[in-house]
Amino acid sequence: MQLKVFLPQDIVDAWVTSDKVDLSGETMTFRSSGISLRLVPGYFFDHVSAGTDAGNDLLGKAKAKAAMAALGAEAYMNSIIVGETAYDVELGYVAKTMDANCSREALVQAIEEAGY
Repeated sequence: MQLKVFLPQDIVDAWVTSDKVDLSGETMTFRSSGISLRLVPGYFFDHVSAGTDAGNDLLGKAKAKAAMAALGAEAYMNSIIVGETAYDVELGYVAKTMDANCSREALVQAIEEAGY
């Protein structure tokens, strides 16, 4: 089973800058553990700034940028409008493990060792 986690853009940038990860295309590998993640640009839906989440069910979830575009969502900086609802979002990546046998514990440990 592939594990999925949301990684904020600023965290990934800090890891790359401090050489805690190797980044090649859309693949990020933790130097300490060798765990590789496929990074897909996405958003974390932090809170509703106008309207209601009823019917959208996005609050507290991470979604790929492409999936939101397919729904007709409009994005501007740290905001996304879906229908009549405006959300404040965090920019980053929906990251999936490349190894189907990677355990949740190993992934959490790699993320914590990198400083998040």
